[in-house]
Amino acid sequence: KKVSVALIAAVVTLAISVTAFAAWHLLSPKQVADRLEDKALAHAFESKDAVEINESVVSGGYNFTLLGIVSGEGLSDFQGSAQDLHPERTYAVVSIAKQDGSEMPDTQDKEYGDVPFFISPLIKGQKPWQVNIASMNGGYSEFVIDGVMYRLIECDGVKMFADRGLYLCISTSSFYDINAFNYNEETGEISPNTDYKGANALFNLPVDIKKADHEQAEEYLKQLLK
Repeated sequence: KKVSVALIAAVVTLAISVTAFAAWHLLSPKQVADRLEDKALAHAFESKDAVEINESVVSGGYNFTLLGIVSGEGLSDFQGSAQDLHPERTYAVVSIAKQDGSEMPDTQDKEYGDVPFFISPLIKGQKPWQVNIASMNGGYSEFVIDGVMYRLIECDGVKMFADRGLYLCISTSSFYDINAFNYNEETGEISPNTDYKGANALFNLPVDIKKADHEQAEEYLKQLLK
């Protein structure tokens, strides 16, 4: 199912970082793109610009794994109005599995969507309820195979913010939830709220700092925050 994301608000809980949750049995970002019939993106996930991550967090009964990320122009076979506004896009692949080993509901099951998941890049120093996948012309595609949900998210490119610090957040909510994460107004740092009643996870996005563009980033934020 392909869904467009809009607006802000979300939910989450205690997160325990784990290195590569059985990443060996998960699909790779390329395989996820292949299953979504996006050959260009599958090729991009094998390029030198792609970063394979395979980092996991356990929270609220779920194993969340950030599999990989890639940014650039013209990387996908599927082009839309968002690409006309901002040609450079960021794509990231996340898997979601139940910690008890039971299967995630398939997209055809009536239980599908009963537990929502909000997945978004966040920028250190920017209020996360203002700047996230919803405001950054984002969307996602997802499917379930062998009981594991795979979500491919996309939004305006984040490379220009590499010198500021980048995160990827996940919470059991439909939109960004201020209760799921803590935002430090002084330092701009974001952290999971361990008291959150739900599931939450926060990853650092490893984007090459040399790819940052301060002027481009400032102009982008100026337009977005209008």
